[in-house]
Amino acid sequence: MEEEKKQLAYKILTEAIANNDSLKMADGYYEMGKYESGIGNFISGNVWYRKSLPLYKRQNRYFEYGRIYQRIAENEASRKDYLQVKIYSDSAVAIFKKYDLAKGLISNYLFTCDFNYKILRKAPSEVLRNFDEMLVYAKKHDLEVEHTFLHQMRGHILSDSDPVAALKSLELSKIYMKKYGFERLYTGLNAVMALCYARLGQPAKARELLESNVPLELNSKKDRFLSYRVQRNLAEIEIYKAEKNWEKAYEKQAEYTELQNEIHISEESKLTSIENSLDISALSKSQERELLLQSQILQDNKKLLIVLIFAGAMFLILGVLLFFQNSKNQSLARKYLHLSQKNELLIKEQSHRVKNNLQLISSLIGLQRNRLKDAKVKDSLEEMQGRIDVMSVLQQLFYESTDSKDIRIGDYFEQILNKTEIIFDKHISRKLSVDRSHLDPDLAIHLGIVFNELLTNSFKYAFGFDNPQPAMELVFFVKNGELNFEYKDNGQNPDLLIFERDFYTTSRSFGLSLIRLKSIELGGEYSFEYADGLRFKLKCSYNESKGVNS
Repeated sequence: MEEEKKQLAYKILTEAIANNDSLKMADGYYEMGKYESGIGNFISGNVWYRKSLPLYKRQNRYFEYGRIYQRIAENEASRKDYLQVKIYSDSAVAIFKKYDLAKGLISNYLFTCDFNYKILRKAPSEVLRNFDEMLVYAKKHDLEVEHTFLHQMRGHILSDSDPVAALKSLELSKIYMKKYGFERLYTGLNAVMALCYARLGQPAKARELLESNVPLELNSKKDRFLSYRVQRNLAEIEIYKAEKNWEKAYEKQAEYTELQNEIHISEESKLTSIENSLDISALSKSQERELLLQSQILQDNKKLLIVLIFAGAMFLILGVLLFFQNSKNQSLARKYLHLSQKNELLIKEQSHRVKNNLQLISSLIGLQRNRLKDAKVKDSLEEMQGRIDVMSVLQQLFYESTDSKDIRIGDYFEQILNKTEIIFDKHISRKLSVDRSHLDPDLAIHLGIVFNELLTNSFKYAFGFDNPQPAMELVFFVKNGELNFEYKDNGQNPDLLIFERDFYTTSRSFGLSLIRLKSIELGGEYSFEYADGLRFKLKCSYNESKGVNS
């Protein structure tokens, strides 16, 4: 299906460029947007959609013009950028209202209801507030087919809270489906109706509806959201509950939980294994496809210029050729500049997604840690969570950096400290004397790991006993080609080995070994001291143009 969309888009674009047909060009851009969005490349899809906007507006094709805004809103919903969803959806509504485009308004209403209920989790009464008004509006404009989807949407939304009203709407939707030949939609509709009947204590009727469905061969790689499997599974759970077959209901509930985990893991893994690479590379490839198509047409036009050279005056043709070549070069330069800007945006997007994945891993570790009772295992998970957060903070600052190269080290240290306080659920007195240095991320991650291990050590030992006012101090500055890092805490407990003077230079614990390793990798001189608390100092040579130990 997606391959057919791609071939159709290529065909339309090729013909449009060859004939200089802006009408077909707009349709070609739109089809390319549908193809890219269909395979999950939402950023690339939006770029193609936006290319078609000015063309549709110039051609007074206002239904297509509004539909583009709705398509972009749908993509932004998939990307979980809910502010952009509202902006583009409201833009679509404004266009449909201005030109009295009833089909467009109803289509956007269906999308908005689905978004508000499934994504924003609003109450059914609030979601369906304007439902009767939309039915009257559809009838007024003789849009009987739209009744099918309006009632289907209402039935889905009410299936949890009001199964009687939901069945009424679903039955009406089924009547319209049959009337207009939409039998292919029966399968999902029957599953929702079976759910409602089971909740009303009619398991036999519910099971009859499920058994009437045509068997489907479901492929989790193709059926991305596994919607029918979810609906059928929920219906079977309610049927067994209605039959008081609690053992079967429990088994189906476990199957449903496993299915939800499958969907969650599938969606999260795509952020790193598929969507990152697709979104970043697909936009470049999509832009290159258009440039190649235009380059091919330009080559054909050069043949015409050769004929004109022999037919016309030499100087006039030479002038036209030079003008043409100059225009071509300027156009290509603008396109490549635009492409470069888009790629930079996508690199930032990738960094943001990596940060989200690291935060997800950190949250999962935190949840697992809270469920454990073994103190040693919990301590290990706390340390692992802190190290992951160091990388997550770096990715966030790199994403927010205006020059996309360096990060502000003071912000990095402060966010590491904030996350450590959250992990150990303890607030401390802090003093950060950090200059306004911007460092390369490769250097920052080394310093961040050292800082995190020192903090973890302090929270576990220096702040974990009778210390009514736990405090730490960090001094960091770069001066005269030398990087200086000094860390202090006020921990006191001489009965523990951790506070002995030689412990920090002889201990083989992973955290302290990591501090020593990173200090050596930086080519620096470091020292541990203990006097009314831990003192750690690190100095190493630094060259702003080349980094540490250049």
